[in-house]
Amino acid sequence: MDDRALRIAVLLSAHIIFLSAGALRILRGERKHRVRSPAPWYLQYYPPLVWIPFVVAYFFPVAIDLPLPLRLVGLAIAVASALFAAWAMWSLGKSYGIRMDLYEGHRLVTEGPYRITRHPMYLGIVSFHMGATIAMESLALLVITLVYVIPFTAIRIRAEDSILAAGFGEEFRAFSGRVPAFVPFAR
Repeated sequence: MDDRALRIAVLLSAHIIFLSAGALRILRGERKHRVRSPAPWYLQYYPPLVWIPFVVAYFFPVAIDLPLPLRLVGLAIAVASALFAAWAMWSLGKSYGIRMDLYEGHRLVTEGPYRITRHPMYLGIVSFHMGATIAMESLALLVITLVYVIPFTAIRIRAEDSILAAGFGEEFRAFSGRVPAFVPFAR
């Protein structure tokens, strides 16, 4: 597998997440708000904003030389992470949205990937970035992931947990008491 094929495979795996988000938006349709998040616009639109570094690093990777077997492991991590994030999105069904708002009919999902982490979509996105870093031999993506994607994700998780607590009260507090926010099985 040559460099171009690996880079294209990483890009295609990212599309698993992009296409899932688009499909769920179409399936969900318009809904009335139940709770509006007061978070700033950049936290509301975390999903598209967190992909900007990947796109930049895809075109300007600042390459480091890694052996092909390690790059293939990175590709496997990227694909598995994209599938995990997509599973999380599809598990939310009509409750999925880019913004952190809660809508009529919104339910607190605690099954599927939400049994092992409260934010499996974000775990999938961050681990995708790490796998893509290895597969694309991208020092740029590693640095951007460490200084932008991970801190941005942590801030989004805190903001989203506040909205979920406001909307679901004791049900969310019980859920957050038994399921870790990000790292599976961490307590």
